[in-house]
Amino acid sequence: MTIHNSFHQSQYNHVLQHDTSSLSNTNTLPARILKLRAQCANNSYNNVISSVSPSEASSSPDLAAIRLLASYCQASSTSSPTDKILSEASTLATSHADNVNVQICIGTLLAKAGEYESALTLMKQHQGSLDVVALIVQTYLLMNRTDLASKECKSARGFAQDALLVNLSEAWVGMREVNHSLSFHPSSHTFVCFSTLIYDSKTGRGEISTSILRL
Repeated sequence: MTIHNSFHQSQYNHVLQHDTSSLSNTNTLPARILKLRAQCANNSYNNVISSVSPSEASSSPDLAAIRLLASYCQASSTSSPTDKILSEASTLATSHADNVNVQICIGTLLAKAGEYESALTLMKQHQGSLDVVALIVQTYLLMNRTDLASKECKSARGFAQDALLVNLSEAWVGMREVNHSLSFHPSSHTFVCFSTLIYDSKTGRGEISTSILRL
């Protein structure tokens, strides 16, 4: 199992404990960003902010993006002002719109702030990133646009086939459709996907999702 799959199966502690010392220079930054995203997912925002210095952020849009995301989440959790952070995030999104980690982190930040259209405008500039596709699907679901979320999944299925994130995205859409139709069958793709997650991961998230589907 890769560190990337572990992250998307919510095994954040596994991601943080993963030894990345032997990675090539090309993979070092992506792995570091993934670990910082795992810390954000664990609500360890101050750890992210302190581990990325202002000088690092000023020289790397990737690190600037994750630092801004952590700063926004930290401010939101304490009901602190976020206007300056949002302004800096918008500037970064404009100047580095083609950077995948900017798309992921700033797209997430903007969606959290309720600026869905701005988030989508940024994220739709991706070049085949399934992480971004998954975030686009989540954003559409937040907007109650299940139709557009489903369309995004179908588009991703065309180039990604049996990727974990495509399966997860389809399962999220399936859960929303189940909620709308009030019907469910254990052989559905959604149920199978979350059942597989239970088998493949050591967290209870997939089991919780499947239990919800049974209700």
